[in-house]
Amino acid sequence: MSSYVFDINGLRVQATYGDRFVRERVRPLLRRWQEKQREGERLIIFLAAPPAAGKSTLAALFEHEAKMIGIPFQALGMDGFHHRQSYIETHTVMREGRHVLMKQVKGCPESFDFARLHAFVRRLRHEETMMWPWYDRQLHDVRDDWIKVTAPLVMIEGNYLLLDEEPWRSLRPLCDASLFLVADMSQLQERLVERKIRGGMMPHEALAFASGSDMQNAQRVLAHRLPADETIAQAEIEAR
Repeated sequence: MSSYVFDINGLRVQATYGDRFVRERVRPLLRRWQEKQREGERLIIFLAAPPAAGKSTLAALFEHEAKMIGIPFQALGMDGFHHRQSYIETHTVMREGRHVLMKQVKGCPESFDFARLHAFVRRLRHEETMMWPWYDRQLHDVRDDWIKVTAPLVMIEGNYLLLDEEPWRSLRPLCDASLFLVADMSQLQERLVERKIRGGMMPHEALAFASGSDMQNAQRVLAHRLPADETIAQAEIEAR
């Protein structure tokens, strides 16, 4: 097992991955994508998973390993396509026939600016250099034009990239390869609570939010997802 420290949306996160997983899954996938990309324009990879499954750190691992073996590669998040906090605080979503404040369910599909995300992914295909937004977990808001995208291989990670609902399913044709990180529901709640606390919530607030909105989002992702080219299980990640 090897330990890594990544900067994930402004927070330092430590992650551990099995050496066998890196050797037998991560690096071969990177080399396969590189060969595929050599045939043409920028290659776009989707990495989807429920909230707190570890997709952001896994994307960071792919970026780290790509650098180690000399493959130009960038990992990007879809969290930068949240609606702005000012919008989220003044809008509602429908839940069980009633209006609920969007800020109470922030992180659900409706709290994202889907049209903007779709347009940016389309641009990725043809624009050699472009700017990508970033979500700052310390400010709890979006920063525009934060990441300069130049690599010929790009991985986008997010909860809803493979969501089998309208309008989200229209994203799937825009990628060249897709991964789904299989999550153990029994572990998700604990991770969700830890993440909310790191982001500034009090423990009781974090537990309430994670038990409600976040777990509902996780169940939604698992129950309504499009097939991925590759799936990765937690047992593989931990393989020594």
